[in-house]
Amino acid sequence: MTIAHHPADELLLSYAAGATDEATSLIVATHLTFCPQCRRTVAKAEAAGGALLESSESVPLSGNALQAVMSRLDEPAPAPIRAPLTPSNVPAPLRAYIGDDLERVRWTQIAGGISFKPLFQRGESRVQLIRSKPGSGVGLHTHRGEEFTLCLTGGYTDITGNYARGDWQSTTPDILHRPLADAGEDCIVLAVSDAPLLFRNWGIALIAKWFGF
Repeated sequence: MTIAHHPADELLLSYAAGATDEATSLIVATHLTFCPQCRRTVAKAEAAGGALLESSESVPLSGNALQAVMSRLDEPAPAPIRAPLTPSNVPAPLRAYIGDDLERVRWTQIAGGISFKPLFQRGESRVQLIRSKPGSGVGLHTHRGEEFTLCLTGGYTDITGNYARGDWQSTTPDILHRPLADAGEDCIVLAVSDAPLLFRNWGIALIAKWFGF
């Protein structure tokens, strides 16, 4: 599998530094399960960060630091996260949110071959799965903010190009597009947005507002 579209290096560096929020961290981590190129970039950034920490001057601990650490030893340990015993078609970072099988996701039908599964919202960041039947699309739209989209199955095409499994797309208010699912299997994407979409068709806009797009 060849990945043609990747997150910006600045975003990968921010992820490696632990500076991204939960929504962005989830979609970046999911992309990394597909993309060895971006995994290498993140590994180099983490190694560089570790080298900087080793070369930095030490800072004395507070007087009660040892006592604070020792007091936490009596706290119950969190339950271990066990890997699934059977093969999964869900990338590892997503399994805590949707389980181990994409076929068992409970989708909410919208219209025109489109369905979705909301995962969570933190502040303005909304995370959801969107499934499109071949030939269907979410309607011509632009964005009030920024949206990250990661293709999990199938593929889709818009004015900016073609996106297949593992490909990443970043869209901003200057992009007007209508992604259409390619022929073949259903296209499922993981989408992270920080503002509602702006649809050109008022009917689609009403439906989108009803479902929280």
